[in-house]
Amino acid sequence: MVDLIPMVNYGATSSILSRKQNFPSFLRTVYPNGGTIKVIVKILQHFNWRWVAFLNIDDDYGNDGLQLFIESIKDTNICLAYTKALDPFTDYSKIFKQIEAQRIRIIIVFAVEWTAEALIKSAIRLNVTNKVWIAGDAWSLNKGLPKEKGIENIGTVLGVALPEIPIPGFSDFINSSKSNTSEKNLTCNQVCNCSSLSAKDVIDADPSFSFPVYAAVYATAHALHNVLQCGAGSCNGNIKVYPHMVLAELKKSNFTLLNQSIEFDENGDPKYGHYSILFWNPRAI
Repeated sequence: MVDLIPMVNYGATSSILSRKQNFPSFLRTVYPNGGTIKVIVKILQHFNWRWVAFLNIDDDYGNDGLQLFIESIKDTNICLAYTKALDPFTDYSKIFKQIEAQRIRIIIVFAVEWTAEALIKSAIRLNVTNKVWIAGDAWSLNKGLPKEKGIENIGTVLGVALPEIPIPGFSDFINSSKSNTSEKNLTCNQVCNCSSLSAKDVIDADPSFSFPVYAAVYATAHALHNVLQCGAGSCNGNIKVYPHMVLAELKKSNFTLLNQSIEFDENGDPKYGHYSILFWNPRAI
């Protein structure tokens, strides 16, 4: 940040990253948590659900969601009757007993996939029934939980999700990369063991996640293209590129990618797109 080196992030959603006085060269291609929380509040208001619990993962992401939710319901009839931060040592039996004692039927779960999986599997095991679960965008598109035996007994699951925007040729690229005998591994630039992943694992991952990555790469490429005055197949090789020059062009991003207009607002957050509201139907699995 000190040298204004631009960072285009495709996964971080905490609202604090929108503060340009703290993060002047940070941009992102995913919506901040505030958008997801607004949709959740609208769902509650639409069904006139007023007595709710909010369970969140105990980290920056989850705690940010909780604070945003508290702020969002200040001038509403919604009452936050119970809240609990979740970690690997959480006693789920105790949580569900407290929720039952307060006769809470609506449970908002703002957590990452592995935390949500532990929670929902515990609810099934502990025979929690007749609840409405509202899933945040980090786990609403989970492919495993809707197939879990007994999931239909816990109640209704609604979810807020980022839009699924298919990337042409993505599946073919992944299958080709994994089947190419000249490549030992499908490599990646992050701390992970990509060799353990099959093509199906990659393709079947959260489908809403691919486009933000795609958009981040294209936004950076467009910015460099403009800084270097590229056109007609060539660029100006005499231009010395500095980080602030790329940042300036990133902020001015305005191009179309897979029918989506890629632009950033004054906080470096995306202007484009929408949310989807999901209903988990176990009978359709």
